[in-house]
Amino acid sequence: MRMLRHLLVVSLAVGFTVACDDDPEAPEAEVYTATLTGASETPPVTTTATGTATFTVTGNNVAYAVTITGWPTDRTVTAAHIHAAPATGQPTGSPILPFDGGNAMTTAGGSGTIAASQAVIDQIRAGGTYFNVHSSVNAGGEIRGTLVPQ
Repeated sequence: MRMLRHLLVVSLAVGFTVACDDDPEAPEAEVYTATLTGASETPPVTTTATGTATFTVTGNNVAYAVTITGWPTDRTVTAAHIHAAPATGQPTGSPILPFDGGNAMTTAGGSGTIAASQAVIDQIRAGGTYFNVHSSVNAGGEIRGTLVPQ
């Protein structure tokens, strides 16, 4: 009887410990990269600028690290954003995630984290999205690269 009671106490203790484990599981990180060039713009542009971008999606947060090299000294960065995949027969898609304010790009790039809606995350996962950095000379975009899942 004593052994049964001991077994019951141990079972209850284990059950209580398991039941109290309410730590939420961290969402799985998804990594996307893009190689940024003027040749990838539509239409292509001639520029000395190139870059790389890494986007890590965790839940509804998009962490980013963008490195730009060779940015022409006669140009400023005017905008940067992730665009939706272009519709069939269209060269460009609409901007869906802007990098502005505290997340603005410089001529050397930038890094940080942006909260995104579930709709934006779903579009990134669906594929065909691209990152575009616009300039004072090339308003349609100086460098661009498609997000590729890793």
